[in-house]
Amino acid sequence: MTVLSACSSILFFRSAISWVSLSNFSYGHGKDHKGWRELLQFLKYLRGRYPYTERLYIILDNFSPHHKKEVKEWAKANNVELVYTPTYASWLNRIECHFGPLRKFALTGVYYQSHKEQMQAIRRYIAYRNRHQNDEKILKEQQKIRVA
Repeated sequence: MTVLSACSSILFFRSAISWVSLSNFSYGHGKDHKGWRELLQFLKYLRGRYPYTERLYIILDNFSPHHKKEVKEWAKANNVELVYTPTYASWLNRIECHFGPLRKFALTGVYYQSHKEQMQAIRRYIAYRNRHQNDEKILKEQQKIRVA
């Protein structure tokens, strides 16, 4: 059984990022648009990273694309269970504590000229985060956001 905490989040320039965290390792996926098709593309990417026989449990908030019929049907057919947090309970999704450090170290005080430039900065942050999982500055920022 694999449990993945996932989130789709709107950032500056109306860009969208889907981000998932598993055992302190993160994957990010940036797109210009944030809809069910982009979510499905990201879910397919995640599914491809694990044996099909291993059931994936993906924790999501109640953003409307997460409930799209096509997304639910694909999940059911591909050994993926979508688990939704209750409304107003984002703290139940462990991915939430990663957004504070992302904002602080990759977005705050920086004006990116394009969506591509912003996504490159986010990818660099995620890569750094994955290589330095015990970075005290990042962990301190994560601890500011309480999650279950």
